[in-house]
Amino acid sequence: MYQKWLEAFHHVAAEGGFTRAADKLNVGQPTISSHVSNLEAQFGVELFHRKGRAIRLTAAGQSLFGITNDLYGHEQEAIAYLKAARNLEVGELKFSAVGPYDVMELLAALREQRPGIKCSVRLGLIEEVLSDLEDFRGDIGIVGRDCANDTFHTVFYNRHRVFVVVNRKHRLAGRRNIRLKELQGEEMIMRTASSTTQEAFDLAAIKRGVAVAHAFEIESREGLREAIVRGLGVGVISETEFAPHPELKALSVTDAEMFTRAYIVCLKARRNRPLIREFLNLAGSIVERRDS
Repeated sequence: MYQKWLEAFHHVAAEGGFTRAADKLNVGQPTISSHVSNLEAQFGVELFHRKGRAIRLTAAGQSLFGITNDLYGHEQEAIAYLKAARNLEVGELKFSAVGPYDVMELLAALREQRPGIKCSVRLGLIEEVLSDLEDFRGDIGIVGRDCANDTFHTVFYNRHRVFVVVNRKHRLAGRRNIRLKELQGEEMIMRTASSTTQEAFDLAAIKRGVAVAHAFEIESREGLREAIVRGLGVGVISETEFAPHPELKALSVTDAEMFTRAYIVCLKARRNRPLIREFLNLAGSIVERRDS
């Protein structure tokens, strides 16, 4: 009861008249007049000075209008925001990724197309990325494996060559290209089981019948790089993750295809949310241009 009366009062005060308030609320002018009169009668207060069709707020009306502004006065601002969100001019996308390269490329494309979209990025292991999506800490994940199942929607985005990286003092450091069998018996610094880079090398080595010696296992890319700098063994690094260093040499393998892959993943139940759908379409257009 009070809500309708207060809403009618607010719009009469804001629009400067009963007829304009009625048009704003899409009701009849008598309804608006009745709501305001009921409000005044219920509390024994005069809210408007009336002179013909002209109205002016009383002191009590001015005080009440200051209060109703907090209730109804931000409606247009709210509607404007919702329209901007509908048009994807504003909003937020939270990214969670296993590495920086692909997510930053996608983020740059998104910012160019939708500069009003706020973005955040978190880096972690694939298990952390999927957990972020399930717990709504992330909207979009970038991972190295196809995770499509009943929970996740996954699309292929990119692939990257895998280099064998050696210390500058290594016997193969003077070469640009090698064959996989030349690594037979080499001490290798292994990445953890979640590393798709290591997985790509291991599958190629098994296929070629090449056995390496495991020096030790390390989790991070940075740790692997530092270990090779120190001459503790050879390792494998994706081309997007290799940072030039005076003590390192990246070698291409000519007789085996070794690639990491990047997949975009989101919750299957959310893949048609407007902002997520827009992003997936943007990523698809990048893939099409790259393949054309």
